Amino acid sequence: MIRSRTIRNIRSRLLLALVVLSLGLQTMAHAEDSPICRQWLEKVTQAPKDVEARAAVPAGGSTAAIVGFSSDPWDIASISETAKLKAIQCLLGAENDTKTAAFSGANRFDISQTFAPAEVNLAALYAISYIYSGHYDHAAAVALRGEDASYTDSSGNYVTKANAIHKAYKAYREWFTKVRQIGLASAQQSGLQPLAGTGLRWY
Repeated sequence: MIRSRTIRNIRSRLLLALVVLSLGLQTMAHAEDSPICRQWLEKVTQAPKDVEARAAVPAGGSTAAIVGFSSDPWDIASISETAKLKAIQCLLGAENDTKTAAFSGANRFDISQTFAPAEVNLAALYAISYIYSGHYDHAAAVALRGEDASYTDSSGNYVTKANAIHKAYKAYREWFTKVRQIGLASAQQSGLQPLAGTGLRWY
């Protein structure tokens, strides 16, 4: 009798734990569907209509990145730390989005390398570093470098490999866990960088 009651209690606790876990996973899955997340994801999935200044598209079909007179075209400096953290969390949900991104390619006119159009997942990581650093032009191009991080396609365009992007997402998630613990300002002051120790770096 006592044994069967104990078994029922264990089963009840396991069922409760499964329900709580399921609800947590559903919450995470639907986080991208929130209006705030949609706004941030649209920045990397839809080309902005109000930005006219763009870099010239180089030969080879590379899609140019957004380049304006300001290094902060999204006005990141004006948003709160809480909003920045929410934006980063939303953008980290784009790992499996391999559609063509709203922006890609070189951020400077002195870059002679041409780039294949970036996918949304790569552009989302680039946007996270922009939010963190406050500078859209934190790198010379929307591309990752490092050992076995890229290849050159048949048109001579630089392509960031999918495995490098997924490796970067793992690093960015670990970095973001630390950032949430200590805060953005403290992370910046301590020089905490998402790709540190991975062998990867922005172009």
